[in-house]
Amino acid sequence: MVHLPKHPIDLGILGETYAITRRDDCQHLTTWLAAQYTLDEVETAVFERLYETKKNLINYYNEEELKIELISLVFFLANVDITSKVKVFYERPLKAIVGNYQLSVIADCLVATPTSFNRPKNPYFFLQEFKKGKGDDKDPEAQMLAAMLIAQQQNNNQQPLYGSFVIGAHWHFTTLVEKQYCLSRSFDATNYKDLKQIVFILRKIKDFAL
Repeated sequence: MVHLPKHPIDLGILGETYAITRRDDCQHLTTWLAAQYTLDEVETAVFERLYETKKNLINYYNEEELKIELISLVFFLANVDITSKVKVFYERPLKAIVGNYQLSVIADCLVATPTSFNRPKNPYFFLQEFKKGKGDDKDPEAQMLAAMLIAQQQNNNQQPLYGSFVIGAHWHFTTLVEKQYCLSRSFDATNYKDLKQIVFILRKIKDFAL
């Protein structure tokens, strides 16, 4: 058994090691991104305040501020949690032997079925966030893909895995089905329509567990 490097985890190395292929005709991703909902009166008021107070600050947040000031509030609006069925977790370590290599990562955010003692079981959505640009000392896309590969190994159920990585204001959404990886366009959280669609895309996550 060999350990792949933890910091940084390299996207190219993951792709080559696990024979991951990029695809453009991605039905799971297309369906997910097309999610449509309506916000009720209270949710609309919260969304409007979130957008107006954060839109000019997002690109200046550090990692912790990005998580607290934006990501956690977007998940609150998305209303993902379902008691005993679906829960959002933060800062959870994941580790598994995948192929001949041991992968380990701390998932900034994941969605899974909760156990009685608040541990994630069978996670199926992962989000990694980062303030700076790709190519620096941490690549959130590579961290996210590593988490998805670990979950694929541990879940062992052939179900699609869903992911997102956030760089400043820009959200990208991904799916992993067996070894086929799909990536969305960038959704800009400083854009009103894009931010609302981010909320809807995240809200759709809970349907995947039901």
